Amino acid sequence: MGLPKKASRNIIINDIEYSWLASGNDDIINLIITLKENSGQKLFAHFDYMTLTEHENIRMEITPEVVRKVIEYGISNGWKGDEKGKNVDLGIMNDKLY
Repeated sequence: MGLPKKASRNIIINDIEYSWLASGNDDIINLIITLKENSGQKLFAHFDYMTLTEHENIRMEITPEVVRKVIEYGISNGWKGDEKGKNVDLGIMNDKLY
């Protein structure tokens, strides 16, 4: 099942259309990604609001670039968005993207 159309955004990567939805709570930002059509497994990623890099603290924002990196990371770690099965949860991603 896909994401709610009104609340989600779309992104195209390598001619494949995905839907994504980011939501925050007191502790963390949650990102959910699915294929726009024929969705199977969902991809979950989570982010702390602040990322400590070598030189500075960066306020985390979920941008299309971040979504693209999460999708590529998910695919390289076994996510198959068009197959039914257990959803893939990548855990906290801040350190994996910067």
